[in-house]
Amino acid sequence: MDYVRTHVEAVFDDSEQDGSTISESGSCDSSSDRSFADELGLMELLEGDKAHDLIFRNCKSGLGDQCQILSVLRNGFRNVGSRAKLKTFQVFQEAVQMKHGGHGGAKVKYGWCSVSKHELKTIFEYGFSEPLRNDGSFGRGLYLSPDNSPLDCLKDSASESEDGMRFLLLCRVLLGKSEIVPQGSTRSCPSSPEFDSGVDDLVSTKKYIVWSTHMNTHVLPEFLVCIKAPFNLTRSPKRLRSPWMAFPVLIKTLSKFLPPSQILVIQKHYKDQQNRRITRSELIQRVRSITGDKLLVHIIKACGHKVQH
Repeated sequence: MDYVRTHVEAVFDDSEQDGSTISESGSCDSSSDRSFADELGLMELLEGDKAHDLIFRNCKSGLGDQCQILSVLRNGFRNVGSRAKLKTFQVFQEAVQMKHGGHGGAKVKYGWCSVSKHELKTIFEYGFSEPLRNDGSFGRGLYLSPDNSPLDCLKDSASESEDGMRFLLLCRVLLGKSEIVPQGSTRSCPSSPEFDSGVDDLVSTKKYIVWSTHMNTHVLPEFLVCIKAPFNLTRSPKRLRSPWMAFPVLIKTLSKFLPPSQILVIQKHYKDQQNRRITRSELIQRVRSITGDKLLVHIIKACGHKVQH
């Protein structure tokens, strides 16, 4: 094994797919047609964006090495329908907050749900509809996994195509006051007006249950993550062992070791890659030629694991 190369490439997540988006064919390729994402009103997030880096790290931590994260996109709320959904969510959030006594009563969390590609347009334009992609074991509603457990919803989804394409929505979830829903329930609404949502467990929650009566007022799709995953996902993925650093963090750290003139060159290369003038592979090679592998390995060993926490 080339130890130096392995650790240097880990800074960049050893992937050239970061600057990609979803194409018409279901692949994520920076050179392919972006009309699919544009049609949905989605905006691609690139490395260095705070939301991108947080979602990327959470996915890597929760999914391990068995999945490849191809693209992270944000709902831009560009059209009338999506803006109306955003406004609706905000109105219901205010209502739930007032219902439970003001500040903090709304209790909004982020949650994951898996969707198929052909469902995406309908969800972003019109909202969620039945039948839903779950086994109904907790009643009629939309089931979401907490934001630190993407595997729990991904393992129950089918591959979108032979190459293992899958799609995860990261949604804002208006939980309000939750009640425990026993497995085997056939309910489709809260047991009383006191409650707004359901959970499988109040302490160690693995499922948020948003009833079918509430799923288009209490759930707001905000991010779409495009993933390649094997047919059989393991329930206990390997933790990400290699250190990972966002490129802006790497540049900031390098500035402590390199003269300003070299930092400016690296920043220019990074900007060129963000603007797709050069490929990710070219960026990596150019940075390595400036810094040398010895310095990069030193920085990764010293700072890489700290950045992940």
